[in-house]
Amino acid sequence: MARKAKGTAKYFLVLFVLSLMATAVFLEAYEKKLKVVVDYTHVYFKPDDASSVIDTIERGAVLSLLYSGKTKKVWYYVCFKSEKTGITKSGYVLDSTVEPLFDTLKTILIAEETEGLKVNYAPRKFGEMTWGQSKKQVVESEGRPLFQERIKGLDIMEYQQKVNNLDCSIRYIFAANKLSQTKFIFMNCYSDKNIYLEDYQKIKDSLIQKFGKPLEESMNWRDTTRKEDFAAWGEAIGQGQLELSSRWQTPHTEILANLSGNNEEIALTVEYTGLYLKELSKRSQEE
Repeated sequence: MARKAKGTAKYFLVLFVLSLMATAVFLEAYEKKLKVVVDYTHVYFKPDDASSVIDTIERGAVLSLLYSGKTKKVWYYVCFKSEKTGITKSGYVLDSTVEPLFDTLKTILIAEETEGLKVNYAPRKFGEMTWGQSKKQVVESEGRPLFQERIKGLDIMEYQQKVNNLDCSIRYIFAANKLSQTKFIFMNCYSDKNIYLEDYQKIKDSLIQKFGKPLEESMNWRDTTRKEDFAAWGEAIGQGQLELSSRWQTPHTEILANLSGNNEEIALTVEYTGLYLKELSKRSQEE
């Protein structure tokens, strides 16, 4: 009987020590902070940008880590006090939208993807372009275009695909039969104009994951009437009161993502420009 009691006591002692260790890890993580470094970021219910959005937080906000590491390599699990409701919430933010306010050398992965796990990849992601290709070479890789046209000395071939799981028109633009620009025009139409903001953020996140943080980010308010009401930003864009843009540059390419509108029409685009072909494109338009 005494031996049984002794074993039970040892069992509860082990549980108590493990509980203290877990609490210490949690408190250590909670003391670590992240700062939002983009115009705004969404907090998601799950570590997946397809999951529901819990809240939207603007640049400069400070979040508390709930784990000392990342989920699925790119997600932080955080908590924060909602400015709208005053309620403390928790969820996931992309690491590309925040900056750690602590030494990241000790950060570890807490949920590595399982090898062989089925992942639903988008049909196409953003990547670098092979500038200078001829129209024939693009047709050989992409197939026959939906249509072709010539505008101001430039040849344009248009395709329709899904990019980041969004319907998209892709225009390959040629100067003197050399691919010099590519323009992605996203074609989804929404009655809730705030969904355009969500699509812009998803596209921006995808570009950040490929090319790093943008060199420039712009939030241009032409009319600040709706600035303090995030729920009305979509309407503000549709009426031309607000325009968002981000710019990247690689050794060969300039990339510009843009969300703008007018008269209730909204355009979401990403433009790639081959840097060493800029002059050729300009000359072709002047001829």
